[in-house]
Amino acid sequence: MNPFAWARAEILRAAWRRGFYLPPGRRVLEGEIFSELARDPAVSRVLFVGVQWYTARYPEHFGSKMFATIDPDPSVASCGGTPHVVGQVQDLERHFPGLAFDAIILNGVIGYGLNSPADVDGALAACATALRPAGRLVLGVNELRRGYVDPAACPASHAFEPRPFGPRAVSRIDIAEPFKERTQTFLFWQRRPAA
Repeated sequence: MNPFAWARAEILRAAWRRGFYLPPGRRVLEGEIFSELARDPAVSRVLFVGVQWYTARYPEHFGSKMFATIDPDPSVASCGGTPHVVGQVQDLERHFPGLAFDAIILNGVIGYGLNSPADVDGALAACATALRPAGRLVLGVNELRRGYVDPAACPASHAFEPRPFGPRAVSRIDIAEPFKERTQTFLFWQRRPAA
């Protein structure tokens, strides 16, 4: 990254932390994806994987719908929804026994916690078990990140199929970002019916 792009990225990142700037990927997540899920009467239980300071207000987008969260770091629990679980996404069945989610959002966790093919495959398998048939899986990924694990290459991805979503009616959105990551991609998958 050249020095001017780096300086711009650092200024924008500081502005984001202070609430003066919302990165393009977050604009799509909050303005389009959350809005579509919140409007959908078939979606009443949402699970968001991975929380940080900038996710603390995410439950507000969903009104009275269940917005559950999970993250392995206990220090960010106050940024989660209700209920919030301190744990790994691979252990969803243990943390939410018998609960079928209508939508699961994994944004920014592949390559940022789920770093190996086994981790990603385990997370996808857990999501397939925790989603109702035809439930939505939204994956927010950075394909340009070094060591990126393609979720479509994992065996557990066969439990899902790409499905157009939202006002754009596409199964994939690529967004340019001003940060070193350079892009944010959203993949929209749907759980296949049980065989």
